[in-house]
Amino acid sequence: MRITLLRAVASALLVCAAVPVLAQDPILDPPVEDAGAQPLALIQGPEDTMAGRTIILDASASRVGAGDVRYEWYLDKQAEPFSRSVDAIYTPERDGTLTFRLVVRVMQNRKLLHSEAVHTVIVYRRKVVLVADPGVPGEKIALHERTASGAGVYLRVLRPRVAVAVRGGEEALAAVFAEHAAAFLGADAIVLWTDGVLALQSLLEAAQGPARSLLNLNSRTVMVVTDGGISTLARTAAGMKAVLRPRQILLAHPAAMTPLLTTPTIDAFLGKAAQQNLEVAVLTDARVRVRPWNVLSALVTYMLTHGVSSQTVILLLMLPVIATILSFLKQVIGITTFGLFAPSIVALSFLALGWWVGLIFLILIVSTGYATRAAMRRWHLLYVPKVAIILIVSSIILLILLALGSSLGLLLARDTVFILLIMSTLSESFLTAKTEQGWLSAVLGIAQTVGAALLCVFVVQWPSFQSMLLAYPELILITIVINIILGRFTGLRLVEYFRFREVFRHLGSEE
Repeated sequence: MRITLLRAVASALLVCAAVPVLAQDPILDPPVEDAGAQPLALIQGPEDTMAGRTIILDASASRVGAGDVRYEWYLDKQAEPFSRSVDAIYTPERDGTLTFRLVVRVMQNRKLLHSEAVHTVIVYRRKVVLVADPGVPGEKIALHERTASGAGVYLRVLRPRVAVAVRGGEEALAAVFAEHAAAFLGADAIVLWTDGVLALQSLLEAAQGPARSLLNLNSRTVMVVTDGGISTLARTAAGMKAVLRPRQILLAHPAAMTPLLTTPTIDAFLGKAAQQNLEVAVLTDARVRVRPWNVLSALVTYMLTHGVSSQTVILLLMLPVIATILSFLKQVIGITTFGLFAPSIVALSFLALGWWVGLIFLILIVSTGYATRAAMRRWHLLYVPKVAIILIVSSIILLILLALGSSLGLLLARDTVFILLIMSTLSESFLTAKTEQGWLSAVLGIAQTVGAALLCVFVVQWPSFQSMLLAYPELILITIVINIILGRFTGLRLVEYFRFREVFRHLGSEE
């Protein structure tokens, strides 16, 4: 009995002795920050603010590790800190540029470590946001920035990565509004110095998304700067105002930028523009009633205000014009192309991509089609499967080209791929002409097709012409009348006068 009791007491003592050992096991201890880590000071806060508003800067995101931490906030070149807490509060009374410096000091293992960060805040009395196309010269932008700075106005400049006139520019412009929505806070005017209709559409898309509260268009004036006709743009953009609902929409030429930046308010700017005889149009809420003679205008306005890209509408309006130009070239001049459909598609692709990019794609597509057909010659395949294989190889080549273009920063719109795929059918026309008529006829045929397409592009890519068609789409009905006249033309073509010049000379000598 005594032995059993001694054994029980011994077991209890062993358990009690094991408890502190288990408590000191490093596996059970919570993780401890690295005491020797170098601190890193980070500042979070606004980049600009209006004079008289309080600025709150936060250093809680700084990496300080373990130890005694001290925060010191300095303003500009002041020797003494104005705040010693994790955040700093300051209210500027006048405009200018403020430089805040944060010093974080950490005592670790009897060693004092420190880190510094600098944050710049622009204080303004008036703020204007300028969204400028990359095509606008940088010298002009810099001149307007100096003019605004001299007048005490903060001009915030945002620029998309690609030109808005290029296919894919719409997505780049919409990304500017979405990614930099916070830059519009405090601005009393938003200036769009780019393709007016497309810029308003991108702004409309951003205003209907998550950035709606930041844009706050109800209290801001939107001014569109254009080099084209203001009255034409006003007719196209009239429907945008009812959807965007800004304070007002102004249309002006680049000369109006200086008065806008040197006047204290928008009303003062309008008065100064009137004194200097500057053409500035203010869009109204008046709605045009649908009549039989303006159905197309109402349809285009409805499409533009409901998400259809203006570039897509322009391509559709240009197709009748392109077809009419090709009809004139074939009926009156006498050029030979691969039908009417092929050069029309080539012209649209050149218009969508730019003629030099479209020409490179066309050469590669035709070369790929010829190489694929030459490789399949030994297989003796039927016509339809052979064409299907050529189309499959062409689509693979296009996929590779689009990947290379993306790596080089060439952005293409979503619907451009379908234009390229349709353009790949031109390789079959070339191969058929080469088989039936020989190399010379095939090369001349594709050369005349490409030449006619380039002529169409140089005619229809005129910005004023595109704006006029977008504002007055009923003008495309004139192409029907022109084609009726061309269809009743029975005279000789110009090429035939040159071709049969010997016959005409012989007939003239007999008379």
